[in-house]
Amino acid sequence: MSGARELAYEALLQVETGDAFTNLALQAVLGTEDLGERDRALCTEIVYGTVQRRRSIDVLLAPHLSRPVDALDPEVLTILRMTVYQLAFLTRVPAYAALNEAVELCKRVKPQAAGFVNGVLRQFSRVAEPVAERLARAAARAATPAAALGILYSYPDWMVERWLRQFGRARTEALLRAGNEQATLSLRVNRLRTTTHQVLARLREEGTPATPSPLHPWGIRLERGVNVEAWAPYQMGLVSVQDEGAMLVAQMVAPTPGSRVLDMCAAPGGKTTHLAEFMEDQGSIDAIDIHPHKLGLLRQAAIRLGLRSIRTMLADGRDVARKGLLPGGYDAVLVDAPCSGLGVLRHRPDIRWRRSEADIASLAELQRDLLRAAATLVRPGGVLVYATCTLLAEENDDVVRWALDSPALGLALGDARPHLPAAVSEMLVDHAMLTLTPDAWGTDGFFMARLIKRTEA
Repeated sequence: MSGARELAYEALLQVETGDAFTNLALQAVLGTEDLGERDRALCTEIVYGTVQRRRSIDVLLAPHLSRPVDALDPEVLTILRMTVYQLAFLTRVPAYAALNEAVELCKRVKPQAAGFVNGVLRQFSRVAEPVAERLARAAARAATPAAALGILYSYPDWMVERWLRQFGRARTEALLRAGNEQATLSLRVNRLRTTTHQVLARLREEGTPATPSPLHPWGIRLERGVNVEAWAPYQMGLVSVQDEGAMLVAQMVAPTPGSRVLDMCAAPGGKTTHLAEFMEDQGSIDAIDIHPHKLGLLRQAAIRLGLRSIRTMLADGRDVARKGLLPGGYDAVLVDAPCSGLGVLRHRPDIRWRRSEADIASLAELQRDLLRAAATLVRPGGVLVYATCTLLAEENDDVVRWALDSPALGLALGDARPHLPAAVSEMLVDHAMLTLTPDAWGTDGFFMARLIKRTEA
């Protein structure tokens, strides 16, 4: 039987050598062993934390190596990174346990390097200077303010530079810190089958600390992790897993029972199923996506939640308009656009290393194309909501302003205030555009804008 650290190593090696997504690699290895709750938590912490803090870890490792970090064999590099993460960032992990297990693990997977790994890690652990001071000293030598913050908080320079320009230093530092915090787990209650009060009561009976969401009446914030998919209320379709910020998207659309709705980038279906619940499952939702597997997940979710108003279609959302795949005239269209994902770094730490600055322009072009198509499909007077899970203006405000400045699209800003909580409504720009950041409410980062199709010819 493999322990928590060996499973963490296996997942991290898949990320390092196989370009696997962190969350999928972790799910795969956890599925191979029946670990207890404590070991599952340790494995998860090591995997997510090591990927998240990769740049800072490499800076801490460098003084103890005679060659560049990237020149190390991936097996050795993975063991060193995950162990330095434990030594540097986990206060509850005994140093001797992390060191000994690292050496024993290396003996199994790369025996000829065990002495090297032992020497490097013992050198690292003997340095008396606190880790924070070591990183601060390295950051002080950085060439730019962005590089300094990138070393301290473990982000690529280009991402920090963009946020500095957009938010200023104080807000950027708050974002960088928040992006490294452990993500909370939140549930959306299926109000067609139960109530928030009933689910909270059940959680209390089971000894799981939870509180009502401050942002959404159907939201519940869990104070510790739960294996939700194995939980009976989840299997019974009483709840879904969804970030509290994401719950506001359906609220901004605010479809009424009997509406005809289009979700142009629907899978895996969190927002689609929320729209159906919002509509009391009365009316119709055409759910479009280009990923067959993810559409399958959407259909499974609809069945689990008992929703019948959703119809799925495998297609590119842009083709719905240009190829006439579906008749237009929708009461509401949601464009939950593909984006750089820089708002969900707590859940997807690998995104900071996968994305490049060159991606942003091509994503913005795709987003404009989807918004252009959506504008032809919504009826006059209908609602169009544009949403992303990123924090870059180029993919958010700039795309919406482009749409408003394109007369042929016939779009205007809509008033989102009646549809959102008062505290959030105060953050709206022009009463229509909302940017949620992790430092504000502890949610993921989201952008959403409510637009209206003009009625005049």
